[in-house]
Amino acid sequence: MSRAIGSELPRDLVERLSGRNLEPLATKVVQVVTMDAAGWPHPALLSYFEVVAADARHIRCATYANSTTSANMRRSGKVTFVIIDHRLAYYVKAHAVEIAPAMQTMEWNAAFDCRVEQVLSDETSEEYEAGAYIAGGVTYYNPQREAEMARARALLAELLTS
Repeated sequence: MSRAIGSELPRDLVERLSGRNLEPLATKVVQVVTMDAAGWPHPALLSYFEVVAADARHIRCATYANSTTSANMRRSGKVTFVIIDHRLAYYVKAHAVEIAPAMQTMEWNAAFDCRVEQVLSDETSEEYEAGAYIAGGVTYYNPQREAEMARARALLAELLTS
């Protein structure tokens, strides 16, 4: 069951999204949900190479500039980040503002600053689900991981200085 924990990222989530310790997160996915023009939730997947916490109140992200996700954030200004991993589930609702229509590091990406509005933590109930826990999140494989890591460091640095 999810519960609201405030309007700032908790310390463990700030660290997870800091961009400093990418290797353990290299295969993991951050899910993003925006609202399309027809009012439907629009899911998308980002890597930890495209998402960084500027501080406890701001997440910066890079999305394909011409994607539906970017168009939805431009139009509505709303985004929810879904961060799920081993024994961890957070939903971060944020207000998104485009800060660069094209990035220098990867010109096909737009950059957004997302001001955290609400953070929810999802946990099992010991009363109803004793011993249950989240075993893991969505993962992906990239055969060019080494090149991806080098680009990621540059992209995250650019997001933090935008």
